[in-house]
Amino acid sequence: MKKRAALYLRQSKSDDEGIERQIERTTALATARGWAVAETFIDDDVTASKPRGPKTAWGRMLAAADALDVVIGVDLDRVVRSTRDLNTLIDHRLMLATVDGEIDLTTADGEFRASMLASIARFEVRRKGERQTRANAQRAAKGGVPKGVRLKGYTTAGEVVHDEAATVRALFDGFSTGLTLRTLSRQHGLTPSTVRTILTNPRYAGRRVYKGEVVGDGDWEAIVPGDQFDSVNRGLADPRRQTNRTGSTARKHLGTSLFRCGECSAVLSVKAGEHVDGPTVRTAGSGGRYWCQVCSLVRTMAPIDDAVLKLVQDRLSNPDALAALTPDVDTDPLRDEHAALSERKATLAGLVADGTMSRDDVRDAVARLNARLSEIDRVLQAAGSPMALLTEEEQRAGIAALNLDRQRALIDYLMTVSLLRAPRGRKGFNPSTVLIAWKG
Repeated sequence: MKKRAALYLRQSKSDDEGIERQIERTTALATARGWAVAETFIDDDVTASKPRGPKTAWGRMLAAADALDVVIGVDLDRVVRSTRDLNTLIDHRLMLATVDGEIDLTTADGEFRASMLASIARFEVRRKGERQTRANAQRAAKGGVPKGVRLKGYTTAGEVVHDEAATVRALFDGFSTGLTLRTLSRQHGLTPSTVRTILTNPRYAGRRVYKGEVVGDGDWEAIVPGDQFDSVNRGLADPRRQTNRTGSTARKHLGTSLFRCGECSAVLSVKAGEHVDGPTVRTAGSGGRYWCQVCSLVRTMAPIDDAVLKLVQDRLSNPDALAALTPDVDTDPLRDEHAALSERKATLAGLVADGTMSRDDVRDAVARLNARLSEIDRVLQAAGSPMALLTEEEQRAGIAALNLDRQRALIDYLMTVSLLRAPRGRKGFNPSTVLIAWKG
């Protein structure tokens, strides 16, 4: 009875020999041995250095092991790269034949020889990985352009791609003016997670990173200024942004989770409809309503929103009021100290990267640096707003012309809004029931 053979063909990105050539050589071997090719399994662009799951051709081949007798590959490295993979074939009672020679895994001698060859292959993989790690560390220490997936805005050589760089700058500028990640994602055709990934990547500020740590300045052109990058990331880390309880990051109303209840100081949500476990939208009469879930205060949205926006517009038209919003803090020395401490931290990270010092050697020093950097970040965040005030063009158009995210950011920056109950027996909107506490 002819042995049932499976042709296992694999190549990764770095391999030179294509799949077609492997098919020719393995098919010729099966024909020469008089084996019947039961099925061909192809893993294209798959490395054997990492586990191959059930959805790969390797996984499908193992699932069909009961209908197979022998696995044919061009050479051992194409089929197995570790003793783990070899033991998997042994457990499935499969023979292994390669163009370079047959290995009978059902015998002790064949298993021993295959184990030795697999161990050597594993050694080569580990040694190659260590060389690559050292090369990456050296490249990072020298400020070289990181290898790997191309970063939006740059070529693989680190040169700026101007149209993509314009999008990156627009994302940083948009977040700085109060736009949310979801709004930015809609404007630029990206996912919110992609927007966040871009905004938190230090390489856009010309900073080189190794194993998640900034280790100095790179030798490529920065797309955004370092100060803007730091400001945006302070805004992303601000716990006040974590106000969403519905799972949706899109705000639909001006005061949701922003206006406060003057009766009990609980944050207002949109009046709930059928769902009582979180804020949802309800439209009735002249529009939706704000609702305090603690004391059941209910107020109609429209007149309150109009009144608040008019107050913001008036405030922004008053130069003296805007001047009061600027804290009396000299930020230049703090920024200089922040840059010096960051450079010191980067130097320590570079020493760890090139093996001069261990992580244990620098742990205490890095902890002290991080503590001081966090303290400076808090002061700078209090001294500066994560959003810019209205431009001249926006001032002429008026705050009502801005999108909802921008309006909410301005309100949060300028004031605290608290709502009281409407007086009983009185119709119409009473402005005295909207309490404004100006900031600054």
